[in-house]
Amino acid sequence: MTIITVTSGNIGGAGKTTITLALLMSTRNVAYMDLSPDNRSLSLLLGLNPRSDVIDSVRGGRYMMYMRDGNIVMPIRHREYPEIRQLSAITPQDMQRALKSLERTLINKYNVENLVIDTMSVVNIGLSLGAIEAADRLLIPLISGREELVRRTIPRVGTKHMIYAMNMVKEDLKYDAAAVIPYVDGTNNQLEVAERIRSYVRNLIKVALG
Repeated sequence: MTIITVTSGNIGGAGKTTITLALLMSTRNVAYMDLSPDNRSLSLLLGLNPRSDVIDSVRGGRYMMYMRDGNIVMPIRHREYPEIRQLSAITPQDMQRALKSLERTLINKYNVENLVIDTMSVVNIGLSLGAIEAADRLLIPLISGREELVRRTIPRVGTKHMIYAMNMVKEDLKYDAAAVIPYVDGTNNQLEVAERIRSYVRNLIKVALG
């Protein structure tokens, strides 16, 4: 199974969740895991806020899986900041063991070959670092003026296939990236933005999931 972890290091607002949502809208038979329990999470955008979630699974419980648009989604429960801080007790090794167990289930039971993980904009906790270390490919959204800052905050954890997506582009310039996604004007609704950028993530699907 190929694991694609979506990360922008410690830089928020680069469009990780919106791009992940656009991928979900454009694929079938792919597993999506949400590791970002804030108030703009993939789970909440999909109307999912389960009492038992992926964190409980990492701690030894069962994975909660939902079907959305022909894909499997493993959501995370919304947490306020003090509760998010408690997630630091999860180590990278805990996360990697959970992913190994999940991999067997996804392949043998669901015949799924790709897992996309949306992470928090905090990479120095085990939940995020474990997902980065376990990844075969890193999908990295970049935003104009902060490209190098994003690159610098991504942990160097061995040789990874880095896939860059230049996001929210306003200038008509060429970028060395697998996808160049324009700024969507006139709406702050992430669902609408994801729908409108679907055509621009097609190459990401080829490169990341192909």
